Amino acid sequence: MTQANSEPPTPSDGSNAVKWVALGCVGCFGVPVLAGLVTALVIGGTTQFSAGPDQGSAENQELFTYTIPGETQTILNMGMLGMQMVQVANTDSPPSVLLTMGQLPSYLKGSNAQQSFVEEFQNSITTEGNYQLTEQRVEERTLCDQPVSVVIQTGSFEDGPTTYNAASLLTFVEHNNDARFVWVLTHGDAPQTTADQVFATLDCR
Repeated sequence: MTQANSEPPTPSDGSNAVKWVALGCVGCFGVPVLAGLVTALVIGGTTQFSAGPDQGSAENQELFTYTIPGETQTILNMGMLGMQMVQVANTDSPPSVLLTMGQLPSYLKGSNAQQSFVEEFQNSITTEGNYQLTEQRVEERTLCDQPVSVVIQTGSFEDGPTTYNAASLLTFVEHNNDARFVWVLTHGDAPQTTADQVFATLDCR
């Protein structure tokens, strides 16, 4: 059981183009556009990205402490337009445990806008990653010494001809006047158990 300390590679030239487009359109971003841009960076393999006046370095401090089974790797470390996002995963191919931790920008006012952004991002990632999450329920748990409502989804993940069970845990928490979220996505023989184990290790930094 280890924490991710891997150093992401230098971003490609393509990410610089996205950065300048983003900086030129700060005021015109809607929730779907912003979520789509973040998704494009993730799917495009851009592991380190920084944009905006408050993002002097693409190397962001992780927002939560965590433990993931097995070896870990950094998938994404991004600061953009007041938003911070870090994604880590185990080293399975494809990863059977994906942990996304984020801090939402202040201009996403209200819980509805924040939830819409995360759900847009979540839906894009699960669709691109061949996840089908169908069953949903809400459980009350504790995160960062606070009560939180956790959205739990279960379904399947397709890897070529093989189909695995899948599970997803998503919740929001306020910490130091910042709106944060955490999303655990797993697949395998016992994905719900794995997701619960990862969630139990989470705490705010």
